[in-house]
Amino acid sequence: MISRGGVIHGCQRKPRLLALLMAAAVAGDPASAEVWTNAHGQSFEANFVRLDGERVIFAFENGRQFLTQLGELSAADQLKLRRLGASAPRPVAAPKKLNFGHPWPREIRMDGPSQSRVISEDPEQKRFVYESPHYRFTCDVRLTPDVLRNFAMMFETTYKYTTALPLSLTGGWEKKGRLEILLFESMQGYVGAGGGPGTAACFRPSTGVVMAPLVSLGLEKTPTGFSLDTKGKNDVLIHELAHQLTPANYMRDELRNGWFVEGLAEYVSTTPYSWGYFRPDPHGNAARAYVTAYGEDETTGRALGTKIVAPKLQNFMSMEYREFSGPKANFNYGFALLLTHYFLHMEGNGQARRITAYLQKLTDGASYKEALVPLLGGSSFRQLEKEVADAWRKKGVEIVFKH
Repeated sequence: MISRGGVIHGCQRKPRLLALLMAAAVAGDPASAEVWTNAHGQSFEANFVRLDGERVIFAFENGRQFLTQLGELSAADQLKLRRLGASAPRPVAAPKKLNFGHPWPREIRMDGPSQSRVISEDPEQKRFVYESPHYRFTCDVRLTPDVLRNFAMMFETTYKYTTALPLSLTGGWEKKGRLEILLFESMQGYVGAGGGPGTAACFRPSTGVVMAPLVSLGLEKTPTGFSLDTKGKNDVLIHELAHQLTPANYMRDELRNGWFVEGLAEYVSTTPYSWGYFRPDPHGNAARAYVTAYGEDETTGRALGTKIVAPKLQNFMSMEYREFSGPKANFNYGFALLLTHYFLHMEGNGQARRITAYLQKLTDGASYKEALVPLLGGSSFRQLEKEVADAWRKKGVEIVFKH
């Protein structure tokens, strides 16, 4: 569920607010932080690094860089940036904190109580701000202490788990040192702020923000505020938090990489989770249950069955996101999880060498064709189809590729 190129992944289409933020593999000596405004009147604070043709490279106060199209900014800022671009210093390479090749986590556990705090609660303005070590979540209604503790624990455990995966998931647009989450009392408020009608949550790379209505997050309304519904689930929000940490270079429009971006988010959100604890499932039992039926808890899932007719992999892995998130989204998301799990745990005796090389290429800004070479491992899509089908057949899932 990502807003990209005018599309909210898993949500209805909305007009573009900003170009997709893409991680720049450069860093310079940026000017002092300033407030910039986009063409729709939305503001953000960042350092100007340089102008690269019609693309502007900015840097946040933590050093993380991103770029956007010059035309997505206000006319005044465009003029100012063109003037600054003529004298901007040439950037030098920035160090990257990548964890490719690290061991796969066997478990992720948060010990001790959740670390959360109330920043401000303003009933008149309907603005309630809370923080945990890596997140700032703002709501238009008060959260009860049990909800605050639960959300903080879930946010932080998801952060620890996602960043521990040896996939260099170093994305995230931090504002004043924290990732932003916006929560809404009603679906109407969520949709009014840009969420897709009929969707449970979404992530907008243009702002770096995860948005969700409380009604879809396993909460129930009480006289003192929203409280936990012990029967509710938060996998939808975990899915969006995974998107938030996915590097923008993995989500470039030209890559048509929806199969991996959504497959990865499905992978994270279907990993068995309980209070402060993720139990990674390299054997794929949870993924199988979720894709073929209704999940391990029998309440959610794609319910595709154990006999799956799939499109040619060459078509599936180059599908435009508009089509990927269209009428067949339920199938596409589910099958993307099977394909992603194959590359992470089944291919090459579970060494994940192909997907690692693929992501390394994307990190370096490679094109789809360039990155595809190591992903195919010198073989063909037809051979890959056979390998994927053979691997999942051993798990009781029959996949037939339609040619």
